Amino acid sequence: MSEAQMIGVPTDAPGTWEDLRSAVVGNNGVFRTTMGLLREIGGYGRLGTNVRQILSRNLAGIGLGHLPMELPAYQDKEILLFQYGTPAAEIVEAVREGASDGAETALIRLNSSQDIAKVRDASLKAVELLSILNDRCRDCMRPLP
Repeated sequence: MSEAQMIGVPTDAPGTWEDLRSAVVGNNGVFRTTMGLLREIGGYGRLGTNVRQILSRNLAGIGLGHLPMELPAYQDKEILLFQYGTPAAEIVEAVREGASDGAETALIRLNSSQDIAKVRDASLKAVELLSILNDRCRDCMRPLP
């Protein structure tokens, strides 16, 4: 059994920083993993304070943030990674900032996105209905004699 398997890192887990970034992006900008995986990718033996700070900077360097804000010191602890510039990142920043303009904007956008989804669904249904009507009324559209 490899060291990665002993600490609970799946054998198909990302093996490089770029693989990790791809995993986050491929999972709609959010990815849960363990500190053991970050430690393996970084090539570190222990998760001391300095190593955790370096890991946090490495994540930021590839466009990823993390929860909790302070990375845990134990390899079996789970963390949630998120891609910067996504709605998830905006919400995390909104919660971290407290009552600020950015937080208000992010939360309004979140609420509005539900309305946008409803409008999108209604538009798709309207297109489908028009298509059905068009198919059924092909002869209805002929010119009057």
